[in-house]
Amino acid sequence: MQQKKPMDKHIKISDKLPLISIGETLLDLVIIGCGPAGLSLASEAAKLGLQVGLIGPDRPFTNNYGVWEDEFQDLGLEGCIDHVWKDTIVYLDSDEPIRIGRAYGRVDRQLLYEELLKRCVESGVTYLEAKVERIDEAVDGHRLVVCESGTVIPCRLVTVASGAASGKLLEYDVGGPRVSVQTAYGLEVEVENSPYDPDQMVFMDYRDYMKQKAKRVHEEYPSFLYAMPMSSTRVFFEETCLASKNAVPFDQLKKKLMARLDKMGIKIAKVHEEEWSYIPVGGSLPNTEQKTLAFGAAASMVHPATGYSVVRSLSEAPRFASVIAEILKTNSDSEYIAAQERSMVNFSSQAWKTLWPKERKRQRSFFLFGLELIVQLDIEGIRTFFQTFFGLPDWMWKGFLGSSLSSTDLLLFAIYMFVLAPNSMRKLLVRHLLSDPTGALMVKTYLS
Repeated sequence: MQQKKPMDKHIKISDKLPLISIGETLLDLVIIGCGPAGLSLASEAAKLGLQVGLIGPDRPFTNNYGVWEDEFQDLGLEGCIDHVWKDTIVYLDSDEPIRIGRAYGRVDRQLLYEELLKRCVESGVTYLEAKVERIDEAVDGHRLVVCESGTVIPCRLVTVASGAASGKLLEYDVGGPRVSVQTAYGLEVEVENSPYDPDQMVFMDYRDYMKQKAKRVHEEYPSFLYAMPMSSTRVFFEETCLASKNAVPFDQLKKKLMARLDKMGIKIAKVHEEEWSYIPVGGSLPNTEQKTLAFGAAASMVHPATGYSVVRSLSEAPRFASVIAEILKTNSDSEYIAAQERSMVNFSSQAWKTLWPKERKRQRSFFLFGLELIVQLDIEGIRTFFQTFFGLPDWMWKGFLGSSLSSTDLLLFAIYMFVLAPNSMRKLLVRHLLSDPTGALMVKTYLS
């Protein structure tokens, strides 16, 4: 459904990047996937002197991305933000908002796409429009990227950056946490009247506009309204289920959104665009012993508790690329092949450790624990959870939302949550820690 969106301004990758010279050159690195993660990693790696080939369908960015403004400024991408809200607010069960105190921006997906593609052009990335069937290993130790068309691209290393649906190309740890799903249905519309201040982005609105109507459905699928008021009459509304064991049907989210807007007295005059968002969250990490690398959502880099991943991918691309370059440049081709044939050295392990060091694994185990707790809560439980969450010291909950808390900070976060929570939430936290597999995984990860 996302791919059917009209994207008249799309610039074809194949019109900007030269074709991979099939059979003529051994590429240093092949990156599979042309989303923000794939394009950013390709440009950063090629900038370091590697011969980089990019493979994947030639499609525009269709998702709407929201980011904290300062994070995009740190990346030098503030020019790709098309709208900024001075503050970000949250509503739980009262009309008095909780102010986050941090500017939020909506990314101009076309400008971001053009900027990342321009970087690929400037650094010398080559491209092949194709879908990849599998990744084989040649007898000489090189990797062979086999496309559905039958084309085979030889290279020294492969990185999969084709999103969450990369399972057939990668191995993931067995017996890890289950995958949950964040789903959302959105509309960008012209309205006759909007109740929201155009200077404030509504991060979560959990107020119950439905009251007793459709109460059973409301409890079964707790969801909130995410709203970007661009003006007093143009707004992007999105009904979002933060996480659930099974994907909430889009038609159900649409019904809830339309019913919510109706109860709020909002009259839609024109629909500019529809949005369907499906984000797998949680799940296992990739097997870090495999020779094929991964990046972005394919490498489980989606924040389990929020569903955000774009900023992390863009910010980590330079360092990950430098590690890959160092691996390839410090090992001559002959040494590389000999080591691969003896199966004594896995040249990908260093890159995996950069992407998933112990500190990152500890943080993720904590987020997974929180994710599984959220999945179990009904709407009242979620409101209680977030009421406690926003009662923490500002640096804690702001750091959690901004992914800036260390694993030690997160333990302190947990202690404060337990102290401030009502008894019902405390009992749930203790039971969850003792009985849910993510509790045992978190303890094990922190002690390792």
